Amino acid sequence: MNKKLLIASAAVALFAAGSVQAATIQLTSVSGIWTATNPGNPAVTGGGTNEIRWGTPAIFGGQQSGYRFDGSAPPAVNVNENVDFNLGTFTHYNWPIFEPSLNTAQLTVETNLTIDGMAETIYSVFEFEHWETPNAGPCPNNSIPGLNANGCGDRVTFALNVGASDSFLIDGVNYFVDISGFFYNGALASEFWTKEQNDNDATLKGVITSRPVSVPEPSTLALLGLGLLGFGVRKRMAKAA
Repeated sequence: MNKKLLIASAAVALFAAGSVQAATIQLTSVSGIWTATNPGNPAVTGGGTNEIRWGTPAIFGGQQSGYRFDGSAPPAVNVNENVDFNLGTFTHYNWPIFEPSLNTAQLTVETNLTIDGMAETIYSVFEFEHWETPNAGPCPNNSIPGLNANGCGDRVTFALNVGASDSFLIDGVNYFVDISGFFYNGALASEFWTKEQNDNDATLKGVITSRPVSVPEPSTLALLGLGLLGFGVRKRMAKAA
């Protein structure tokens, strides 16, 4: 094989390195545990699990109020780049209760992915503030129709609703994973109100993007080829001298 063909082959190989096929991305598992629930207050049960409960039921046949997180995997689900995907659901169970109640809680979420067979893990921490309103009026929020039909509705505040972001270099491509936070009614949530004797949900979402590691542009490859060719000419001239 002559030197010109070798140079051309090298240029083609470099150019091909910049052509990246879409990776196979799967969300393999998502789990969450509640921690730092009313620090020092034993009235909240379920710490270290995905569901916490609190309060003494105030009505016959009632239940305790609670928070729960359910991951959307397993089973594993395919994820498309540049498209929001669901990681799990936060649920507030609201029942009329007597004190003591929840004031604050922290949720740690573990997200496991595979990108072209490579396993990656991301940890996110979210903080919640809870307002267990009085069971009888006057109620603090009358602007939501029907909210206080069964007694005063309660408020969940997403005090820290920014998940973790991370990046992974796999086969010459940088993958950027952003755990966006909890969404309610289509928007990143700051708070929501829940009617008594009802449940209310928010969805944890994320997005994955990618960018190939920089490779020479075609024009740069052409200059590289000319440079290598010139080096060969100079080498032959040196031998002739």
